[in-house]
Amino acid sequence: MNKEQPATFQQWLSTATHSLPDHVIQIVGPEFENHYLDAIDDLLEEGLAQEEAQTQALASLGQAKTVSRCLKDVHLGRRQYKVAAVASMLILLVMLFFPVFIDSFLAGNPVSKLVGHVLTGLLLAVLTAYVLNTMRRLLSWRFALHQLDRLFKIAIVSYLLWLAADTISMVLYNASLYIGSLRALNEAVNGFDKALIAAAWIGQIGLGAASLMIAISLWQSQDGLYRIGKPLAICLAVMGVPIGLAGLATNLNLTILVSILTMFVVMGHILIWPVIAMLFVRAIFRPPNPQPPQFV
Repeated sequence: MNKEQPATFQQWLSTATHSLPDHVIQIVGPEFENHYLDAIDDLLEEGLAQEEAQTQALASLGQAKTVSRCLKDVHLGRRQYKVAAVASMLILLVMLFFPVFIDSFLAGNPVSKLVGHVLTGLLLAVLTAYVLNTMRRLLSWRFALHQLDRLFKIAIVSYLLWLAADTISMVLYNASLYIGSLRALNEAVNGFDKALIAAAWIGQIGLGAASLMIAISLWQSQDGLYRIGKPLAICLAVMGVPIGLAGLATNLNLTILVSILTMFVVMGHILIWPVIAMLFVRAIFRPPNPQPPQFV
């Protein structure tokens, strides 16, 4: 076996195994190396020059970024998809039942009621950020929808900005900044309150715009995402567009429109989490697409 390892192979291997756990790299690294060196030996026996043999052997490994995406999906994805599927349904349960429980059993204690709502919001934030980030990885790793990577990051940051403003408002003023209860900027009691309302508004607009763009990309996707792409796109649009418009409608004192937008946001929230959970379940039980090299 030829023992030479050109720098180009080391660069390829570094890219292909980037972000993988060390124990996975220790397994797949030698496999790739042996395949590469064996391919060089075979090509040299066929009469190719050393440099040409190395080039063709490296090409036979495939694109490093594609292999990296497949390896992450295979070795990191399945466990994350399982957790995210459970978290998706847990989000729905928390949204539907926790506020009712808090308002029913803690109504006599304002402090406990406030703490309960704040903790519920923080729990939803953690779960939602995890699910969205895992969905970003699934769409990038398995379906190569790399254009959605930045949009998902914008959606997550916008959501956390909105939630941070809402949480601070709840603690200081016992007043929510959620859809339907967001105050107009001219209703702010001071400059700090105006900053909170503006932050919530910016977060809503960012989340709504990112959700709409993600929905359009999913709708246009040729892969189909296990036939869940279009239902997911519809749910995102139903939820995302009203979120983006709510802040504007509030500042224009369009009360009826705000109520309608709130209804769509709530309906979108109820629909989207089971659809996302179904996407993760399909991803768990269906093979990665495309398949990684067979020798891995």
